[in-house]
Amino acid sequence: MHDVDRRLADWAARATPAERRAGPTVDDLGGMQAVADAADHLAAGPFLPHLIQAAAHQHTLTDADTAILHEAIVAGLRRQRRHSAFASAVDILAARPALARALGTALPRALLARLTAAQDAGDDPAAALIGAEAAECLLQLTLAGITRAAQFLGTLDAVTEDAAHLPEPFAARLPRLLGVLDAHHPGTGLREALERFLLFDHTCRDAAFELAMADLRNALQAPDEATMRRQLVDVRRRLAELISGDPDRLDAQLYHAAIDAALTLSAPDASTHVPAVAATMRDTLHRYRSWRRNTHTPAWGRPRQHDITAWAELTTVLDAAAAHLADDDPWYGDGHVILTALLRAYTADKTVTVVTDTTAGPAEVAETLIAPVIEDTFLRRENRIAFLRHALEHDEILRTDPAALRLSAVLSKRTPQSTSPPSPPAGDGPGKARRWHLLAQTLTPAQFADLAGTAHEDVLNRIELSLRTREDVLAQITDVKFGRLTDDLIGQLQQSADWIPGIADPFQALLTTTLKYALMCYDISRKMGGSYTEYLRLRDTAKKKQKVDEALFHQHYYEVLKVSALFQVVAAEVIDHAGGRVDILVSFGTVHFNVECKIEEDDASEDGLRRYAAQAAEYQNTNAAFAILLVLDKTDHAEGTVNFFDSVWIEKVQRPGQSEPCHVVTIRVPGGRDDPNLLRTPAR
Repeated sequence: MHDVDRRLADWAARATPAERRAGPTVDDLGGMQAVADAADHLAAGPFLPHLIQAAAHQHTLTDADTAILHEAIVAGLRRQRRHSAFASAVDILAARPALARALGTALPRALLARLTAAQDAGDDPAAALIGAEAAECLLQLTLAGITRAAQFLGTLDAVTEDAAHLPEPFAARLPRLLGVLDAHHPGTGLREALERFLLFDHTCRDAAFELAMADLRNALQAPDEATMRRQLVDVRRRLAELISGDPDRLDAQLYHAAIDAALTLSAPDASTHVPAVAATMRDTLHRYRSWRRNTHTPAWGRPRQHDITAWAELTTVLDAAAAHLADDDPWYGDGHVILTALLRAYTADKTVTVVTDTTAGPAEVAETLIAPVIEDTFLRRENRIAFLRHALEHDEILRTDPAALRLSAVLSKRTPQSTSPPSPPAGDGPGKARRWHLLAQTLTPAQFADLAGTAHEDVLNRIELSLRTREDVLAQITDVKFGRLTDDLIGQLQQSADWIPGIADPFQALLTTTLKYALMCYDISRKMGGSYTEYLRLRDTAKKKQKVDEALFHQHYYEVLKVSALFQVVAAEVIDHAGGRVDILVSFGTVHFNVECKIEEDDASEDGLRRYAAQAAEYQNTNAAFAILLVLDKTDHAEGTVNFFDSVWIEKVQRPGQSEPCHVVTIRVPGGRDDPNLLRTPAR
């Protein structure tokens, strides 16, 4: 046993619990000379954390002694191979900012080196996990202002460029870090890094959640109520997709419930729906806190916990208010309780504790979505305004309540001056659109104004509820992986200058229909598909019938389009188009898209099929720079077929002299497949 190890054992035996938490001093280790002699042993061995604690205790050492300790710490961070020792060391270092600053630029350089080295960790889990610990430490030091963010962000971007080859223990830790950094440094390319992690099972859930949080932050910074509501609906949809794929994802359930409560406060059934959502929130929050009890939360992760608490508090406030929003609620009973509940919701932006230094939170929702709903609740009924006025005149507590005074002043501005202020005209003003917001989004403004002005409130309530129910059902049956694929494709297509109104939506409709066709081809059987789908199976060993497969392939895809919503705009075998004959042409007025159908028997890899993209791009030379290449893969499938999600990609065909490439979405469909019972497992 090394002498310093023996001294550490003696110190640990006699130290109090508080002293063990604080760590040994240099004197406990035998003095400065003993520590200097054992510096390499401490740095490379399991006691690196104790070396850092000893260095943090010393304030009276000479510069030479301090330099020895600092050099040993940095050397240990560079050389340490034990994950447990490294993890404890960086935890201690992050909690001692003065020592971290004293180590200077050598500290981030050492940590960045371990982060970069994790890319090539291969089958060494310790090296991969050390890289993840280094990244977490750099994140904490960056957020604390100890190290500069630029170098860390640049290294992370480079490390995640080839996410497919990162060791799994390392990659699995990165999405949460990227999400936190994106909250503090938006627009620095971290969103693109997160999107790269959507492709892998061990990272896709965390990446999808962090992307949803980024979308939530954007939604809460929207300039107006309509935009915020629309974007929050999108966030709720993405969270629903994540929950459907991972039912145990409690943090996603918490945010989904909170957003649902905020969005449906103005719905006709708010008095029953919001309490149900609040009950779900309470139950999920209880399970979430039970799950996290006695677990370590890093400092950089605590704002997320505070944010969840704030959303839970907002949901509780909305639960209390929702009981008194319905038009048939008579407001009998304790008037003070009713007004207090409504006023708490009205000023939740002031009463809900939110971490607002870097992210937008529930306060923005309360100000933009909730406060107007409370105002509309009073404006719809004259007796409620009188109720508030009476309270301001006679209730000692409410007479000086800032929230009550603020609400009264706003209602006075929004109410026509008369002795008996009427309710706002039917179909007029933002109040109606807030109460029947799904109906307002579905119809044109003129249609909504006409319907809201003539239809009975019960009819409008029923329509609004049916729209919301349909939206909820669609969210529940959404295929999370298919949605992730389409979102990724659309994200790439949006980079084109041609992705503009009038082109983007028609192409997205064609792309979605074609993707569903390909997905169907993967699951269809010989007996179920009939004669049209014979090309999907291995028809005979001599391949005498394979010559007709190309015609069957074209015909089947064409028939699928003809029974879709595109049936009126699709044509097959169109001649004299761009100097050739187009297999499938889909026309939306003056906007045309071609689908080139090919059959490949030799090389159906991405590189092998790239040669066909030029023809599809050529047919778009006089129109929008988007096309689809649909390929029937007739190569040997004795070892099985490549899965659907890895058989869709985008080729960018850029010719000399062109300012923009043509985006050709390539979709590979397996044909001539063997019976799954006869497949052989690929060699390792």
